[in-house]
Amino acid sequence: MQKTWKLILISALALVATGCNTFQEIPSYFGYNSYWGLFCGCTTYRTEADPATDEASDSLNKVYARVRNDFAENGEIMEELENSFRAQGFELRKELDAGGNTKNLIAIIDGDLSFPTGSSELTPKALEIVDKMGEGLAEIPNTVARIHGHTDTPGSYQGNKILSQKRAESVRRALINRKGIAPERIIEVRGFADDRKLIDTNASEPRNRRTEILISFKGDS
Repeated sequence: MQKTWKLILISALALVATGCNTFQEIPSYFGYNSYWGLFCGCTTYRTEADPATDEASDSLNKVYARVRNDFAENGEIMEELENSFRAQGFELRKELDAGGNTKNLIAIIDGDLSFPTGSSELTPKALEIVDKMGEGLAEIPNTVARIHGHTDTPGSYQGNKILSQKRAESVRRALINRKGIAPERIIEVRGFADDRKLIDTNASEPRNRRTEILISFKGDS
């Protein structure tokens, strides 16, 4: 009898160790993921995947992968983190929701690398970067972009506002003219001067001088 109880105890512990999803066949109306979960009450309730969220995340991840691979294949020196990468004068970052799905991409292009001082004409290096972004957008047509120009504080606010707007418009034209991005896919082009600083200072600050391309899923815009 003692041996039988030992076998029962070992079997029960094995089930627990395997996890609450041991028995998967269970009707959805029970609300649990498995019969074992129903018995022991130790699983979370069922959560249904949202197809729209999956499609949006998948599309944005494809844009990210295309741009990242373009940089890697060109031999760029890159710093890679879990949800972003950096190259010379450029950063691409994923914004995730609570479930770990990609909801936006933010591309940050260094303003000093992109434009001569006081100018809105893109440099050759900036055009290379914008081309890579354009290729990612062209490959995944169910995405849209917002383009934002930013300056630092020195100089007149109005002058910086105009300059940041012109720089954002230069990026828009490059995406349309060089990579064939449909104009209606670029849903916002704005210059913010120094209204959205990354570094809170009124001094000259290179990190505040930037152009951003914000990419989202078309259905979420």
